Amino acid sequence: MKKAIVTGVAGFIGSHIAERLIEMGVEVIGLDDLSAGHERNIPDIKKFINIDICDVEHVVHHFYGADVVFHNAASKKNICLKDPARDLQVNGYGTLKIAKLCSMCGAKMVHASTGSVYGNYYDQAMIEWGGNYPVSYYGVSKLAGEKYIQMLDLDWTILRYFHVYGPRQEVDPLIGGVVAIFRDRISRGESITIHGDGSQVRCFTHVSDVVEANIRAATYPISRSQIYNVVSDVRLTVSDLAGRLMDVYGKVPIGYEESLPGDVKNIVVDNMKVKNDLGMEFMDFTVY
Repeated sequence: MKKAIVTGVAGFIGSHIAERLIEMGVEVIGLDDLSAGHERNIPDIKKFINIDICDVEHVVHHFYGADVVFHNAASKKNICLKDPARDLQVNGYGTLKIAKLCSMCGAKMVHASTGSVYGNYYDQAMIEWGGNYPVSYYGVSKLAGEKYIQMLDLDWTILRYFHVYGPRQEVDPLIGGVVAIFRDRISRGESITIHGDGSQVRCFTHVSDVVEANIRAATYPISRSQIYNVVSDVRLTVSDLAGRLMDVYGKVPIGYEESLPGDVKNIVVDNMKVKNDLGMEFMDFTVY
């Protein structure tokens, strides 16, 4: 791999992928509209382009010669609640545009999807070849993106992320992750809010493992036309998560509100495929 494009490069996961690519000596072109990401997150890449992913055809010339496109630009889950049309535009239409450019320019596409495409499996394991029954606009739009990719003639791999956490994760409740949001508030001695009763189970995966899965998906031939659950073996309730963070940063009050629309109560995920095909090993939960 000599040249790569990273969409969502100013975001949490995209910036970490770009950072790793630079360490590998890869020339990186980064795309982001900075609607959720920050310029401070962008490492010293070859070129940064501030552009809406839905207008990506205007920079098609940068795709020529790229070996891999890591597509991490997305409309986040909570955004879909207030603007599902924009959510579909970014996650569906924008992904279709990226896939068409990859097909035209001969680049491999490593696509960041989500466990939200599964919906509620009611304690049954989410497995890559199982059905998809999304219960949120976000899950529907991300599944649409997956299906567009699979309809085109290109080398692709789809990675379904589950509750990724780590340094540089956004703390804004609208676009951030629960680990970062809780950590930020608890470390400042402020109360936290749990949506639901706190017994809902989540699988937390460190961003360094997600980056490793992206690199292996880009470079292992076995990954062609495959979908992988990129998820650790960590399973914690939201209440357990809050407790672990408070063990480090101190006790704070906890408030409870109604569950968010589309929230899945219990998540059980099978990760044997990514372990077997890509040799992935996952770290335990770490308070950073």
